[in-house]
Amino acid sequence: MAVKDKLKAVLNVGLRVPSIMLLDVLYRWDVSSFFQQIQKSPLNNNPLFQYKYLALNMHYVEANTVKVSPCYLAGYILSVVLLTLPRQQLVQLYLYVLTALLLFAGHQISRDYVRNELESEYDGPIYLEPLTMNRFTTALIGQLVVCTLCSCVMRTKQIWLFSAHLLPLVARLCLVPLETIVFVNRFAMIFTGLEVLYFLASNLLVPFNLAKTAYRELAQVVEVYGLLALGMSLWNQLVVPVLFMVFWLVLFALQIYSYFSTRDQPTSRERLLFFFLTSIAECCSTPYSLLGLVFTVSFVALGVLTLCKFYLQGYRAFMNDNTMNRGMTEGITLLILAVQTGLIELQVIHRAFLLSIILFIVVASILQSMLEIADPIVLALGASRDK
Repeated sequence: MAVKDKLKAVLNVGLRVPSIMLLDVLYRWDVSSFFQQIQKSPLNNNPLFQYKYLALNMHYVEANTVKVSPCYLAGYILSVVLLTLPRQQLVQLYLYVLTALLLFAGHQISRDYVRNELESEYDGPIYLEPLTMNRFTTALIGQLVVCTLCSCVMRTKQIWLFSAHLLPLVARLCLVPLETIVFVNRFAMIFTGLEVLYFLASNLLVPFNLAKTAYRELAQVVEVYGLLALGMSLWNQLVVPVLFMVFWLVLFALQIYSYFSTRDQPTSRERLLFFFLTSIAECCSTPYSLLGLVFTVSFVALGVLTLCKFYLQGYRAFMNDNTMNRGMTEGITLLILAVQTGLIELQVIHRAFLLSIILFIVVASILQSMLEIADPIVLALGASRDK
């Protein structure tokens, strides 16, 4: 039972990390320059793409002299949904997204197969041509895997709902002309799209019902316990410190990976230290990543102080736990110094230099906390020796 609870806790954090990452991306994203680059690209000559561009941009919505793009609004709404959904509904949402990706993979397999068949210009029996047989077998296995996975993810035995992309393979097996297979593939794509639209239409009121239920529960909690209790409840349910720490560690790991994947020669020790500071500076350029760094420093300080207490007192340190030495002081110190110095507004080099000073202060605070832990033990040893 304990393992199951831990797995649920890990899922509760891991499934919500993309919401923080999306908020971080939205904060970094400059929509105006993005659409200006799109206008200068060759894709702008495509009428269909121009229609999509107008639908996404819509000349912005001005409110209180702040330009807000529908892309921003959709991104923030999606982030809030991923962050606040209950765990069961969140898992279900990810399963739906996975099913959509599998259907798209099936569409890609079918499209590539039809294109390769048109390029080969062979419309005879497939068993007479080894290359045609290999293409057919590969596409068939891929489509069967996609159908099986979709059926397992959606927990249904009606596998035919996901097998529309098998129609081009069946048509090719029946020696249908290659030009007709193209129309069969389009029909399969349209049929799959209609299935997706029907599913979305049948579940159109689900978000509204969830929002209404959540609002009713929140109103009851606020009426009975107040806003402070509601905030503490959400803080504990969402595991905000662990969530931001995991988000920052993922961001830092991606930064490390992107650096070493683009370098061939080994780096000296001095450059590694500079790279470590610049990587941390790159990973605290937004308020969300700064909060992630704050919680990460808090947990690191907590780990160091816990090891210090364990080294000095053994297992008795966990019985007489001091609430003052939990790493919160170091995290709050980092946050206050970062806000006062305008850390996230600086360039990367300046931010790295300032972070070296702030982290030095944080390390000094950790050492001070270690001294506060060790002083009573040293005094107790002296008193016991006098006796």
